[in-house]
Amino acid sequence: MGSKILEPLCRAPQVSGVVGIDPDRGAQQRAREKHGIAIAGSYEEALNDPEVQLVFIAAPNHLHARLAISALCAGKAVMCEKPMATTLEDAEEMVATAERLGGYLQIGFELRYSALYLWVKERIDAGVVGEVLNTQCTYICSEFHGKGSWRNTRQDGGGMFGEKLSHYVDLPRWWIHSPVVEVNSVSAPNIVPYYHGVRDNYHTTCRYANGAVSHLTFMMAVAATLRHDPLQNHISMHSDDGHELRYLIQGTKGAIETSVFGRRMRRWEFSDSEAGLVSTIVEDETWEPTETEDIRYVHNTTGQALDVVRRVAEGLPPYTDPRDSLETMRLVFAAEAGVEHGRSVNPAASFQGAL
Repeated sequence: MGSKILEPLCRAPQVSGVVGIDPDRGAQQRAREKHGIAIAGSYEEALNDPEVQLVFIAAPNHLHARLAISALCAGKAVMCEKPMATTLEDAEEMVATAERLGGYLQIGFELRYSALYLWVKERIDAGVVGEVLNTQCTYICSEFHGKGSWRNTRQDGGGMFGEKLSHYVDLPRWWIHSPVVEVNSVSAPNIVPYYHGVRDNYHTTCRYANGAVSHLTFMMAVAATLRHDPLQNHISMHSDDGHELRYLIQGTKGAIETSVFGRRMRRWEFSDSEAGLVSTIVEDETWEPTETEDIRYVHNTTGQALDVVRRVAEGLPPYTDPRDSLETMRLVFAAEAGVEHGRSVNPAASFQGAL
């Protein structure tokens, strides 16, 4: 993620220089050669530099809270990748620190910047699908962390839900506009043998105060193993090999479908007839199969990074309030707790949350 952030940062008009910190000397050298950035001797050295105003945190998940709180206490604006932290208590401390100091803290839910999901948000806000009452996300992928990744251990990565799936409970929260009052989550035994305390599948249902329901089905290892061919488009390569990332969003007036691997957005409109309910496709759109457009539509890390820089430079608040991001993290911890204890969980209730 750090390498994805560097490119837009180095061309942002408000940025006069970038300093990098990484324990991997090879990564330091590659970043220096490719982007011309400076390398700090330590994190503390960077925080003590008055020229550094904004800190992007793309470290292993168990370090997020400590690094973010240190930067906020040093007077820096902070953009931290999700998950916020690997315990609910640490996530709450991050938000409390930002609020106490009046600091800038934004969490990396870049899908709220992505054109595919903004397309959905704009139509919901325009009222054309009515009140959203039902969402279904189906996410099927290959195992792509690989053996030896820090993401494979509960201690460093915190678990699959925070690391990967928090996006897909965050989006329905954004669309439905109602608090989640119940989370039910179950997992089958793992298929991937080298995950240590990390699950590779979930079936998670969230019930909202207004009666709406959202469901997430996640299965890893089903799709064909990812191949990275620089001469082929990534999404096109895997559009028909088992990979799927699809939403169905149903409202009282219509429905919406998004498909990442189909590069498609569709909207249905409901109407009445003597025979019964009529559903009609009224919008059907795609986007160009290029890397630039795929990033803009699917995971707009570039747009997020540039917007964070602009907001900090202009003294504006975060695009997503950190307390709102904390509510998404409550769902993450509630989902994990539900699997552990075999029961539904109220994410607003007091419970010890640890990924």
